[in-house]
Amino acid sequence: MSQPGTAPTEIAAIEQSPLTRRQRLLVGAAVVSNTVEFFDFFIIGFILSIIAGPWQLTFGESATILLAGGVGTTLGALFWGRIADKIGRRPTFLWTVIVFSVGTGVCAAIPDGAWILFALLRVVVGFGVGGLPVVDIPLISEFVPSRHRGRIAGLAVVFIPVGLFLGAQASALWGDALGWRGLLLLGLIPVVLVFPIRVIVRESPRWLIQQGRLEEARTNVAWYRHMDPADVVLPPADAFTQTAVGFGEVWRNHRKPLLIATIGSFCFITASASVQAWGPTLLTQLMSIEPAQAAEMFVLVSLASLIGRLFSSRIADVIGRRSTMFVSGVVGAGFVAMSALSGDAVWFGVSVFYIGVLGAFLFGDGSFGIINTFTSEMFPSNVRATGLGMAYGIGALGKVFGPALLAIVSGSGNLISPEATQDAVVPAFLIMAGLLAIGGILYLFATETKGRSFEDIDTASLKRIALK
Repeated sequence: MSQPGTAPTEIAAIEQSPLTRRQRLLVGAAVVSNTVEFFDFFIIGFILSIIAGPWQLTFGESATILLAGGVGTTLGALFWGRIADKIGRRPTFLWTVIVFSVGTGVCAAIPDGAWILFALLRVVVGFGVGGLPVVDIPLISEFVPSRHRGRIAGLAVVFIPVGLFLGAQASALWGDALGWRGLLLLGLIPVVLVFPIRVIVRESPRWLIQQGRLEEARTNVAWYRHMDPADVVLPPADAFTQTAVGFGEVWRNHRKPLLIATIGSFCFITASASVQAWGPTLLTQLMSIEPAQAAEMFVLVSLASLIGRLFSSRIADVIGRRSTMFVSGVVGAGFVAMSALSGDAVWFGVSVFYIGVLGAFLFGDGSFGIINTFTSEMFPSNVRATGLGMAYGIGALGKVFGPALLAIVSGSGNLISPEATQDAVVPAFLIMAGLLAIGGILYLFATETKGRSFEDIDTASLKRIALK
């Protein structure tokens, strides 16, 4: 609470610790939503393995279906980020869940062989998937203490690898019994989340203050903190930028953070997607093992990613966002370079290539525990989701660029599963190591946001714009 006669510079009730049960439920809603979201998104790989033969899909048709989701992700991130700043975080959160889950379920009703319709529906699924991270991270961030924001908001994306694991398990356990249509119908399950989300999730007080809806902001803060609304002290309205702006204004007034976040995200996403695309195949060649064994070894890679995400989201609140991203990029690059130059070397009975991949996912992929939280903090409240959506949406094109680059380096015409050869791994992986290093260094030029309240970030942004 502020002292009488002074203007608060933050929402004091939100800065209090520990989190209440309702605040933890908000975080839990985002965690569960992101996990089931990526179950929906990644299950397509398993579905294609079932239908490719009966549908007689060509490489180009299969590639179109797979890439359609990525295209939808970029479009969705751009669209929903802007919508979240325009109509609010809560309704946007609900609509993204509805879009990606219903889109997946509707895919189950398409006629056999209708691959064009399937690809179009995958764009719809990706459209919803792309929106969820760009709205739930700002929503959580605006409801938790500034000093713990990295650790708590990062939880929304930490467990995304679990969605991939669940998709694999569902396909392995129930694929034969349910068939591809039954597996897709599982994608409708997240729709039931809409009902508890409507109860658990309240609109962001920062967004409400920006709209001049102060009493609603007090009510929502009080609800989460179990307080009397009359006891909630809000910062002055001029602590926030007051007018929602579009993409053009983000480019004109916030160009530096936008470029850093977009290029940085692109570097990390490209490297992560590429190492994951080639890793299992190269393991089978270097260690002379079966693909099934390589897949089992990549379970540990997923665990490394999960640990890395938990670590980066926590350590970012201690050493800062810039240092965390720098270490993630540079150390991750070192491990990727180790894999590139390892050949068939073995240390203590373990492939050096495999050790490098584990390290790359621990640090490089682990950075995703903080990268979107940091990006959202780079922008003021009126364009927080818009800026995050632009950076994440454009950066996510690395999921397409990475495999395409691998195909070029390997001399393959297959953009989805390039021919991973030991001759091609050195230049390809060194390029990915370079991208990680560039991304890590680039974040050193961003403004540090560790522990800073959003009110402070907004005030600094207004002053900077006024000086232009």
